[in-house]
Amino acid sequence: MTRVATYGSNQLYLSRITALNERINKLTTQVVTEKKSPNYTGIAADSNRLINFENEKARSEAFIKNNDSIQTTINLASVSLTAVESTMKTFRDRLDNFRTNKNRTQQDVEAIQNLAFQSMIDMQSYLSSTADGKYLFSGGLVSQEPVQLPASTRSGFTDIYDGFSVTYPTTRDAHMLETATKTATTGNLTFNAATGTITAANAGTLADFPVGTRITASGASASNNQTYTVVANTGTQIKVSRLTTEGPTAATISYYNTGDEAHVQTLNGNLTFTPGTDTIQVSSATGFSVGQVFSVAGTTSNDGSYKVSSITAGPPDTITVESVKVGATETVAATLTAESWYKGDNISIEQRIDQDRTVSVGIFASDPAFEKAFRAMGLIAQGQYGTAGGLENNLDRVDDALYLIRDAMLHPAGNVAPFGSEEASDLESVLSQLGTTQSLINTKSEKHKSYISFLDDRIIAMENVDKNEAITLLLDDQRALEAGYQTLAKVREMSLINFLQ
Repeated sequence: MTRVATYGSNQLYLSRITALNERINKLTTQVVTEKKSPNYTGIAADSNRLINFENEKARSEAFIKNNDSIQTTINLASVSLTAVESTMKTFRDRLDNFRTNKNRTQQDVEAIQNLAFQSMIDMQSYLSSTADGKYLFSGGLVSQEPVQLPASTRSGFTDIYDGFSVTYPTTRDAHMLETATKTATTGNLTFNAATGTITAANAGTLADFPVGTRITASGASASNNQTYTVVANTGTQIKVSRLTTEGPTAATISYYNTGDEAHVQTLNGNLTFTPGTDTIQVSSATGFSVGQVFSVAGTTSNDGSYKVSSITAGPPDTITVESVKVGATETVAATLTAESWYKGDNISIEQRIDQDRTVSVGIFASDPAFEKAFRAMGLIAQGQYGTAGGLENNLDRVDDALYLIRDAMLHPAGNVAPFGSEEASDLESVLSQLGTTQSLINTKSEKHKSYISFLDDRIIAMENVDKNEAITLLLDDQRALEAGYQTLAKVREMSLINFLQ
């Protein structure tokens, strides 16, 4: 044996070199990836905290993503509400101008009525906006179009609401009612042509229909299967005839001669009102013919405008006025239905924007702010010019509608509410709530972004290496490895022969 090196020393040199190689490989990986380890094993002491931080970061990132989606929805709703606000303002201003104009022509009347109906169509369109295929103003029924008006044209609308026999609802309860009776509950219904009433066999089972509700009868005879307006309701008996039994009573009749709408004519007489036949008996001769529109004042409960359907000249004159009548007296298993223009529900969609906070992101088209506006527009749009239900013969509707549209925009509108107290919500509060929700979501999203930034700093501190330090260590180990290989080579060359030489 001529070598100085022993097997033991050789193995020791090799193990040292192998260790250096492992350290160099680890440091090379750290320099390239800037990570302390490719897995959690390499940072076992911090792995539990690191996993928690990464989970917290992922949760915050999910909140930000969801909040961004909600903001898109809210922004689209805001665009729709801006359009609704413009429509309501235009209608309010034009209606106010109409009210102050004392020289109203047929063209003026029809123009404001057309504007009213077009405003309803516009609001229907704006409140039927969608985002990601979901309706924004339907509550929980996101696949259901929220606003469905009874007609798509004004002529179709006035066919339903003639302004006399069937009038547009004046209260929220009547405007929003969606229900149908069941024979098992009401028993048979009695239609009384003499009194113009519909009576349930079971007491109190018709109480759901407030005065002003438009109802449709079905299951009765053809002459009774009609649409009516509830004029009075005891809970058991609904009155649908416009007239109330009265008279003879002293009253005044006002009217315009055909072609002379600038000069009102009046006559006085004793009037007798019979609801079953919808007739008005006048003690004096009127000279009226079919189609004549006249107004009555001075009665207990029958003041208003009427249109002659037929007349039997006297005196006394017997005038049959145009109206929907109970056609026949019968008791039958019929039903009554009321339909609302709002087809959504009132389920609020909650969205969690943070661990400790949820917000309601839904706005209902049934909100009083919109409902009052629809009601104001419907009051004006109903009735054709030249009929008893026409706007020119019911100008009190102008002040009523003006109050409602003002109240819809900013509650309270002032003065005395024409149809009783109205719910407080208005467009300003809806817009304010929407803005508050937007601000809150923005605040929470910024908080999540700040928290993610903090977590990133902590995660980097645990995961990442100091690159300069890693490079320095790598260079040192590379130099040590080179020296080790050189030393190993020298030792392997050493022998007694070389030493003696």
